[in-house]
Amino acid sequence: MISFRMPAAVALLVLGMGAVSAQDKCFDLDSEPGWISPPAWQWDYTWQELESDVAQWSEHPLVDISVIGRSVQQRPLYLLTITASGDASSRRRVWLHARTHPIESEGSFVMREIVDELLSGSPLADSLLSRCVFQALPMLNPDGVVAGNARTNARGVDLESNWYASPSEPEVEALRAYFTRVMQETNPIEVALNLHSSYRCKRYFVYHATAGTSEAYTRLEQRFIALARARFPGGIEPYTYFVSWTAGTPSRYPESWFWLNFKEAVLALTYEDMNCETHGEYDKTARALLGAIGEYLGVLGPVTRTPSALARDHGIQLDQNFPNPFGPSSFSGAQETRIIFRNTGRKPEQVRMTVHDLLGRKMAVVWEGTAAPGTRTVAYRPRGLARGVYILKAQGERGAVTRLMNYLK
Repeated sequence: MISFRMPAAVALLVLGMGAVSAQDKCFDLDSEPGWISPPAWQWDYTWQELESDVAQWSEHPLVDISVIGRSVQQRPLYLLTITASGDASSRRRVWLHARTHPIESEGSFVMREIVDELLSGSPLADSLLSRCVFQALPMLNPDGVVAGNARTNARGVDLESNWYASPSEPEVEALRAYFTRVMQETNPIEVALNLHSSYRCKRYFVYHATAGTSEAYTRLEQRFIALARARFPGGIEPYTYFVSWTAGTPSRYPESWFWLNFKEAVLALTYEDMNCETHGEYDKTARALLGAIGEYLGVLGPVTRTPSALARDHGIQLDQNFPNPFGPSSFSGAQETRIIFRNTGRKPEQVRMTVHDLLGRKMAVVWEGTAAPGTRTVAYRPRGLARGVYILKAQGERGAVTRLMNYLK
């Protein structure tokens, strides 16, 4: 495959430019004097490669492929839905999309590795797919990829910042309509990752500051980014590397749409891979992102510990509450949620289960008492709790375990 990389002079200009605007995600080469957009055939991961991958993925029993809309030039917007067999309505929903900017092909390579890992039958994949449903849109801007546009679609519009335009481009309209529908289902999107790549030649997340979100949301961002970094030591920058939304919430991005409509209920982040000569290690990146998603949702344990080690260290194990989200305003209308925990030791243990807000303040005591070895189910019906994301904590004699739960009042 012929791989295009920008000329050395342009690379030096971009990498040496210093801090970019707090609202920018990727440096806009289209606006740079002397920048010449290369022909489409020089693009990494072409439209033809995607169609070949889609044909191969469609043969896998865990994959359902649909079309959620079409581009300006009527190319299909393929959506992969990946999960284990059986009823997926109770599984946690994760969203990923890539290739909004055609020149950022590294996002496509990360996406392909994520899909391939989920279909690999690995322990990581099995654990995730038994509890989650993954939805992946590999190429949001197929027309731009075919035309060789750096950042725009067939009409010359940057889809990334088109979310509140009137009217929006058909690619954005299709994606927003799909989001609107699935956010009303029993298992709405809880994590949404937007895959890009940056000429900064670093792997990082676009972190949204408190001024544009909330202190509670920034804690969720920090936690997720730390989980991803723990799975790729030295590979991903800390959350402080790229701070955005320092002057408020910009009303133009997909993450803006999620925040303005659903607040802390959806962790929506842009991930930037390395768009430079030293790019690569997409498999490590994919596993880091998947592992972080799993631990963030309470599906996986910490990267440094096995489930048996967790049992020895804590004695108490805590499952994700179900249903989640729950509450009278949720799709299911469930007023209460069920919590399953277990004492994995050989002796009874004192346990106290509490609910905290994202700032760590205790809001309620769910259950406390002596837990005999084995499994126990507790029903929790909130009283006086505001709508939002909360931390469920089970404190045993040898440590504590936590899960996030989403209450829709």
